Amino acid sequence: MDVFSELRRHAGGNHAPKVKLNIVLAAITDVILERRGPANDAESISNTEYFAALMTALESTDATHTHEILQLLSMVLPEVHEAVLRTKFDAVAHCLVRVMNDAQSNSDVASLKSGLVCLGLVLQALEPTPSVWSHPTVLKTFHVLLALATDPQPKIRKTAQISIVKILEVHADAHCDALSTHIASFAENILASAVAKDQTKVLQLVGFLASALPLLPAKVVTSLTEALFKLLGANQKTLSLVTLQALDALVSAPQSQVSAACLYGTLNTVLQMDANVHDKDVAICLIHITCRSLARLQPLHAAHAQELLPRVVVAMCTYFESQHVQVHRKTAECLNVALQATLNLSSAAPRVLFSLESLLNLRYQHAWSSIFVLLSSLVSFFGEAASPSFDGVFKTTVELYEAMDAMPQASDEMRKAFTRFMVASTIALGAERMVAVVPLQNGAGIVEERTWLIPVVRDAVKQIPSRLEFFATHILNLAKNCEAVARADSTTPLESKRMQARTMQLWSLFPSFCTKPTDLSASFKKIAKTLANAMSDKRYPELQLLVCQGLQALIKAANRDDVATSAADQMALSKFAARFIPLLITIVEGLDVEVESERLPTLTDTIGGYAKLAEPAFIQSVFKQLMQTLLETTTQYKRSDPKAPATLGLQAQAHFHMSIAMALIPIIDGSQVELLYRVVKPYLLDDTDPIMQKRSYSVLVQLCEHHPAFATSPDKLTDMIESLSESLLTCSVPAKKMRLRALNQIVSAMERTQHDDISFIPGLVGEIMLCTKEANAKAREAAFELLLAMARLVESKHSQPGAGLMDFLQMVLGGLAARTPHMRSASVLCMSRLVFEFGRTEDAIRSAMPDLMRTVLMLLHEKAREVIKSVIGFMKLGIAILSKDALVEFLPSIIEGLLKWIGEAKQRFRAKTRTIMMKLCRKYGYEYIASLVPDGDKKLITHIRKTKEREDRQKDKKHESHSGSKAQSFEEFMQDSDDDDSDREDVKPTKSSAKSSAANNMKVGKSYIKENAEDEIVDFLDNSAFKNIVNSRKTKKADRDDEDFEFSKDGRLIIPGEPDADDDVAMESDDEDVVRRDVQKQLEQMGLSKKRKIEAVAGQEYKAKKAGGDIKKKGKLEPYAFIPLDPKLMAKRNKRTAVNRFEKVGKQKHKK
Repeated sequence: MDVFSELRRHAGGNHAPKVKLNIVLAAITDVILERRGPANDAESISNTEYFAALMTALESTDATHTHEILQLLSMVLPEVHEAVLRTKFDAVAHCLVRVMNDAQSNSDVASLKSGLVCLGLVLQALEPTPSVWSHPTVLKTFHVLLALATDPQPKIRKTAQISIVKILEVHADAHCDALSTHIASFAENILASAVAKDQTKVLQLVGFLASALPLLPAKVVTSLTEALFKLLGANQKTLSLVTLQALDALVSAPQSQVSAACLYGTLNTVLQMDANVHDKDVAICLIHITCRSLARLQPLHAAHAQELLPRVVVAMCTYFESQHVQVHRKTAECLNVALQATLNLSSAAPRVLFSLESLLNLRYQHAWSSIFVLLSSLVSFFGEAASPSFDGVFKTTVELYEAMDAMPQASDEMRKAFTRFMVASTIALGAERMVAVVPLQNGAGIVEERTWLIPVVRDAVKQIPSRLEFFATHILNLAKNCEAVARADSTTPLESKRMQARTMQLWSLFPSFCTKPTDLSASFKKIAKTLANAMSDKRYPELQLLVCQGLQALIKAANRDDVATSAADQMALSKFAARFIPLLITIVEGLDVEVESERLPTLTDTIGGYAKLAEPAFIQSVFKQLMQTLLETTTQYKRSDPKAPATLGLQAQAHFHMSIAMALIPIIDGSQVELLYRVVKPYLLDDTDPIMQKRSYSVLVQLCEHHPAFATSPDKLTDMIESLSESLLTCSVPAKKMRLRALNQIVSAMERTQHDDISFIPGLVGEIMLCTKEANAKAREAAFELLLAMARLVESKHSQPGAGLMDFLQMVLGGLAARTPHMRSASVLCMSRLVFEFGRTEDAIRSAMPDLMRTVLMLLHEKAREVIKSVIGFMKLGIAILSKDALVEFLPSIIEGLLKWIGEAKQRFRAKTRTIMMKLCRKYGYEYIASLVPDGDKKLITHIRKTKEREDRQKDKKHESHSGSKAQSFEEFMQDSDDDDSDREDVKPTKSSAKSSAANNMKVGKSYIKENAEDEIVDFLDNSAFKNIVNSRKTKKADRDDEDFEFSKDGRLIIPGEPDADDDVAMESDDEDVVRRDVQKQLEQMGLSKKRKIEAVAGQEYKAKKAGGDIKKKGKLEPYAFIPLDPKLMAKRNKRTAVNRFEKVGKQKHKK
């Protein structure tokens, strides 16, 4: 290993010290090679050779390059074998000490520092045994480092201390105590000789001890800590802080050797000190020392730890009075560690629990966020054992929350802290124990002030095992009591409504109790009747969704890993399938399609999940009856008046029945699959009911997914192909996506079987191509997937490799002869997708690429923009796939077409075409591309080159090279060609833009309710409240421009000028554009700019001449602010124009 490899990289650089080091290194290397002779020049120079040569150079009388030699020596010493250094120690140490003495006498700090590093490295290489370190030469050398450990020069002092600490680390690993007495006597001598007015040396020594104490044996540590305790009484703030930091380092280091007596003395000392809660640094040190010492004392001497525990807790609680948040957090963190190590709840001192409960006093409310974190951690640590010890804390917390509105500092964050603590406590204790400690009800019913605990229990029970019996006996009894109060004659309407809301809140706990039930097999039968009645209760229609969510959770919980328990739970649920499945079907049939349709997915999912546990015979019976009802309902509404309300109801019933059938598809057997297919087959051709047609296609997809044998059956496969081919012209727009998915399933089934008849594919290619241009993104994705699946199918049916792909590509090429631009654009887009997928792996596609490129380039002369968009995308793909030589013949046609659209008036494709031009310039060079460009457009190549050079200068070196082999999806590759109105220069979004877009997306997710100006109460139960929901909240300082202005010394406003956005968004940087802007600015100043007239705000004719606001004109519309939408305003270069135009609308003449 060459230790100088990094240094040699700077041989010809601008860093003068490193250049000088390289010169000295070269001279040393030449000396070594000269000593070797020409025969051994080929061998690399070893580190030992460098070490010997450097020591020889250092021993010379010439001190011109001493500093450089010492630096090189410090680099090579760590790589020299320890045996060499131990053998040469006397000579090396003598030489280094002499050089250091000379450097110290000459005030050469740099050489002295490098010499210290070398001397420390040599001492580290010695064997860490008492026999070696008792040698006078070794001790004398070590005392040289000790003497410099308190040097007044910081660089020398720190270097010496670091070297000593590294030596001590080596000795600590070897359990060698040879140096401990020397360091102890050295420190004690300095502490004894220091006078009151000379505290600098003591400070330097204590700073060194902070690193050395954790590496010393327990006996020495005890004596040195006693000396440090005396410094704490010196009433010197800085000295006390440094001493505390040294003690903190000692007790915090896990490898430090601290005796029980030392820890006990440390705790007594710091507990007797005044708690300076407002000095952040001192307070944090005292917190660290106290809590960590107590935690370390517990295993060494438990009696002493338990004796000091109450005093420690009281002292730590005092620090929550501090105004520093960092002190609160550190107190909570350290006290949590100490209490978890020492607190025994079975024999805990009442004083400790009383101190913890006292933290909930109002004087600590500014620190409650940290206090609740501490209490949460403790309760979570002790779990169920936390009760009854922490019962007082729980009750006090609930009482404080109830009185929250009366607190002056109450806030949403404080409420969240209370809620998080109670959730964590409920998780630790369990819901049953928590509800017993802080009950939700009293003699008169549920306590209104404690309803906030219901969501707490709901969130907690989701995460812990719970009993259904507790929900059935306790929670449901509360709900029944609330319902009884709501139905009582003496209850007012407002109170009745509130009690009904409480009933629903209590029922909302049911899905949570079903997440991890421990008694499902024993308790479900007790609650099943109640659940069925709840779903049938017309007064509470929301109970249907809650019970369904709970049933789904129970079904999921029954499929657990424990086989025996899982079988028992499934058996308990299956016994009630005959009751719940018909009930759920009845509920579905009774849904109001206009109001309750959003409940359908939850209900059908529950039916499908429960059906998996039911008896197969029962499901067969239900399914057969369902199909019969579906056919009867369909027949009735087909014969009735389509506009009659009864007909619409029958149609909705048929839709619901089809949804139920879809939910049962994974469970039904082969005969029922046949029946379902025969039922849905006619609907595929019926476009009078788009919803039924869409669901019929969905049924076909699920039949193929869940019953592969049905999909691969030759007869059924042929029948499905014929049905889908016949339904081509009757497919409604909503059903297109599912139709494409159904075709994809059939094509996949054909690929898995020996079905060789692919004659239906040409008739469907046109439909698929048009679907790739659908507005629905999922439909486009399904169309592309089907396109590739068909290509693979055709290829698999040909014996010759590539022949099938070429045949399929010919089908797609037929779309170029279509009459409509839409179809031609779709054809080019589909070709791009096929080439992207197979162009790099299939030779047939690669060989046909020149012909395809030649054909597609002919479309550049079209006027339809969607065709040009697709052509540009294919062109970009061709540039990436074709070799440099193969692409040359197309360059004139490409450049001619691109320049036509890059200079087009609306400039819709300017950024896209410029991106392709940049790719060509990088591939062939700017000069060659410029030779193909007309003289009038050569400045574009100049601009591209300047832009690329500027970007390269701004990029970091590690990001200069981009990997071209990174896998990309088709959408990513075509990204800059897919956005019609995008005019961005960059193809990939930058990191900053990604962050900004993510931030914008986050903003969209928040909704707020507008408050009335008169501070009226908002009725959230009123349907009109939804009208006031907005997606953003206006603040007083919403814009950067609304920030407060600065004032000068004489009181005048300082209004900063607007930043020149043109520097950031200008697209052109050549001389011609600069001149054009200057001329335009002069014309504007002279009032001769035509651009100003063009940019006049629409609606300006309504502006009053002598008054503010607008005026009405006879025979014209009433005035209103109107801005015509213009896609050009979305480009970056027009950003300032758009801002100015929007600013003028709705503003008065003199108002800014």
